[in-house]
Amino acid sequence: MKAFCYSLAILLGLSLNCRPDEPPAEQNQPPVAKTKIVDYFKSLISRNEVLTGQQCGDGDDIRPYYDAYVEKLHTASGKYVGLIGADYGWKPNNFTTINNILIDYWKKGGLVTVSWHADNPWTDGYNVRFNSVTNKNIINLTALTKNAPASAARTNYRNELQQVAQALLTLKNAGVVVIWRPFHEMNGDWFWWGINEYGDKQTNTQDYVALWRDMHETFTQEYGLDNLIWVYSPAVKMDWNASVQAYYPGNAYVDLVGQDVYAAAPDIPDYTTLAALGKPVVLCEIGPDDKAYGKFDQLRLLEKAKGKAAYFLQWHSWGDAAKVAIIDNLNYKEMMNSPTAITRDKIEF
Repeated sequence: MKAFCYSLAILLGLSLNCRPDEPPAEQNQPPVAKTKIVDYFKSLISRNEVLTGQQCGDGDDIRPYYDAYVEKLHTASGKYVGLIGADYGWKPNNFTTINNILIDYWKKGGLVTVSWHADNPWTDGYNVRFNSVTNKNIINLTALTKNAPASAARTNYRNELQQVAQALLTLKNAGVVVIWRPFHEMNGDWFWWGINEYGDKQTNTQDYVALWRDMHETFTQEYGLDNLIWVYSPAVKMDWNASVQAYYPGNAYVDLVGQDVYAAAPDIPDYTTLAALGKPVVLCEIGPDDKAYGKFDQLRLLEKAKGKAAYFLQWHSWGDAAKVAIIDNLNYKEMMNSPTAITRDKIEF
């Protein structure tokens, strides 16, 4: 049923933001070379400066999150963050809504990053959360690749992959370079692309690498998406999950390495291991854990990140209690106005 719905959407150009394969020639604008931005990130680390970033919700709910956590932060501090984050997943989305905000921010001098909580291709409905150990006999990552035999799961995945590629093409044609973060936190068990065994005893690392490389090839060779900065983004290493480097797709397929960290105080727990991979390090997601909601020290985050991470992307708040966003935590005005903090007005490359 899911495959049929995606196919129908593609045929009719409905809510999944279908678009012509070839936009008008005047819309094609060469993006700033992504190598310039990667080099800029390297220079930030060497200068002990940190690009500030704020995630803006999930999917096409981006507008209220942007207003609450980016615009209000600007009003309160006098500064815009250097980087905003969006997500193409969690549910079927209107990519036009998402992209319009990203394009506008880019044109105003900011940087943008996009994550993708890809749909679970083995179940009906939109189901991102799917324990990858409990369901390891259902999951077969290599069955989703371009040259795999036909299957319902493969059709589900590749139809959504096509929609995402077209959305990214819209950004490319607007001249936007995208910091692209797919299949994150793969060394945990909460997403369908994650570990298939606990205690660093997983056996699906090469399957994950094959799926990542298949996406890389599809996007770069079939869609010409040379405007993507590819980010490898594991979760923090704990005693039960896999090491942060276990699923690394290889230097030719990754531009940045990062980490997702939720803790009582800012830190980069696996910095040494990540830095050894030879790519610039970033903090792809960061924020307080449930014991520190509203108590996260933004100045301390800056101190912990400088000289190590080129940027941090702080996650958004949610509900009444989960105070995670920059503006909902301590010393945010001082952090945004610190000489160490790179805000939108200070970006140079």
